[in-house]
Amino acid sequence: MLKLITCLIFIPAIHGRYERNAEGRIRDYILTHPNLHLTDRPVLHANKSVHIEIKTDFYALIDLNEKDQTLTTASWLTLTWMDERLVWDPEEFDGVRSIVIFNKDVWVPRIMLGNAVSTDALDVVKEDRGTIWLMYNGKLVLGTSVVQSIQCHMMIRYFPFDTQICAYYFVPENQEVDKLNLTSSEVSYPSTLLSSEWEHINTTILNELYPFENYLDDEDALLVSFATIHVILKRDPRYYITTLIIPSTLLCLMSFATFLAPPESGERISLGVSMVLGLTVFQLLVANTLPASKNPPILSEYLTTTFIISCLAVPFSLFNINIAYGERRIGMLKYPFVNHLILDVLPKILGVLTYEERAYSGNMNQGMSQILNDGGLIRVTTIETPPVLNKVQPLTPGYVTKKLTHKEKMQLEARTASLVMDRLVLLLFLLAYFIVAISVVIKFSGNKTSV
Repeated sequence: MLKLITCLIFIPAIHGRYERNAEGRIRDYILTHPNLHLTDRPVLHANKSVHIEIKTDFYALIDLNEKDQTLTTASWLTLTWMDERLVWDPEEFDGVRSIVIFNKDVWVPRIMLGNAVSTDALDVVKEDRGTIWLMYNGKLVLGTSVVQSIQCHMMIRYFPFDTQICAYYFVPENQEVDKLNLTSSEVSYPSTLLSSEWEHINTTILNELYPFENYLDDEDALLVSFATIHVILKRDPRYYITTLIIPSTLLCLMSFATFLAPPESGERISLGVSMVLGLTVFQLLVANTLPASKNPPILSEYLTTTFIISCLAVPFSLFNINIAYGERRIGMLKYPFVNHLILDVLPKILGVLTYEERAYSGNMNQGMSQILNDGGLIRVTTIETPPVLNKVQPLTPGYVTKKLTHKEKMQLEARTASLVMDRLVLLLFLLAYFIVAISVVIKFSGNKTSV
């Protein structure tokens, strides 16, 4: 009897102490209603469409992979819609105007990312992610953080001065516009978003209707709403300028320096080959960075052209060395005009000692009996009549050359012709390079990207 009295006293007290608050009573009122089915669209009339508004707030650019042509970003996704069944009068529930519920408790739209590259990113809304803010008038706001990887077609023609446009295609899953209308009205991309390579330029929104096949033969095509978000990103080229463009340009120009080395230099060919190998490394670097394309980047064309020019410098150097050390007289020199042009006129224009200046300079500097030091190729015959002491007796170049043997004159001509050819080829290669450089600059100036 005593136990019964105790229970009658304390049970009402305990019940009052743990009575559900207004939020709990709201959940009991709207979520446990026997006519509420989570699989039904949140409308009271079947012919009414549900309007879903999507908002994307990007906060991290994780990766833009040129090779795989994918963009990975992190963003805060917000979905807003109305559920006409989930309403209450705040006056009846202590003035509570909103509560927080979970995705599994109500109907949630199934939204797909049409160009996702992973199954995890295909479904935008996950049942175990995010919470929903439910207001008294039936408005629901779902917020969740997502990491999305999408396929982004890369325009690599102007790499590394390129601008990329990547699109996010949000589409309702198997819902025509008469049932579910999806639109995007706002996108934020904060200026504080950090990326070591990319700069955010602009973000645009496009809401469209696309026809889909209707499997009922007697019906027209179904219209499905698409919400498209275009993100425009511009690459910072400074890294590639300092690590790729400037070094490759210097290597190409250094390969031309082989024409400044004397023909007897043993390092002339090895220098040219080393420069070619260096340019090959830069070619491989670009090939490993960018995807294969029918329209290759301008930079790749530039590197290929400079590679070819540098490769041509090696056989030209061998050709000039062969001229300098050839055993036979150069055939073109037997014509007086060509002989005068190569041995006298062009050396003066190109800053090279002429044929006669070489012989005379060597004769005066070496006592007329030693090896000419300007090139170290030939010797002059000792003059039989020694110079008179205390009397200036100038030696004319014509007088000196008459004392040279036929072989020595041939070697001197070859030496002069080789140096002239070196300078001519150097100017030709420099001209070819600057033509290539100017054409590349003109091509890059046509970089215009728009949505």
